[in-house]
Amino acid sequence: MKKSTLNLVSVLKNNLLEFPKITRSLENKDPFFVEKLSAWIQKNEEIFSTYTISEVSELSGLYSKLLIPRFSDTKNISFKKAQLKAASEILYDLQSLVLTVLKPFELKVEECRELVKQILLIISQAQVVKYDANLPFENFVDTIWKFTMSNEQLKAGAIKLKTMLIMSDIQMLIAEEINLEDF
Repeated sequence: MKKSTLNLVSVLKNNLLEFPKITRSLENKDPFFVEKLSAWIQKNEEIFSTYTISEVSELSGLYSKLLIPRFSDTKNISFKKAQLKAASEILYDLQSLVLTVLKPFELKVEECRELVKQILLIISQAQVVKYDANLPFENFVDTIWKFTMSNEQLKAGAIKLKTMLIMSDIQMLIAEEINLEDF
């Protein structure tokens, strides 16, 4: 079963927005920096696994670098310092990996968003669908989609949307992009 691309993009963006706080915690010598970073990595591993994104293995590989100091037999540096060093060395690679994974999904969503805008513009200009404030908004979104699927001019765009996103994502994009004043 396909999963929500809009949700994936949103979650990964939010996780990347948390990253500066983690970096600052290293800068401020926060004693819980390694734990915060570990939690962030594990959260992203879970997301990658849920969406069957193969880069989960690379993320796990980077996480393993945090574990190396536990098994190191060097006595001249403390475990905590060795772990801090390892963590600071993987920071850039971690954010870069998550950003690299996010970008194609983000581009896909933006392409679909632009297509939805074009479809809505055509429908609003044709004035074939009218908004009725007495009916639930979801009904209006469904009416827009049904018209899109039944109209020969718009059907190709609808098929493209259906190949790129799940139905709930398409409905969400339509709902986000509708300007009710045009209908």
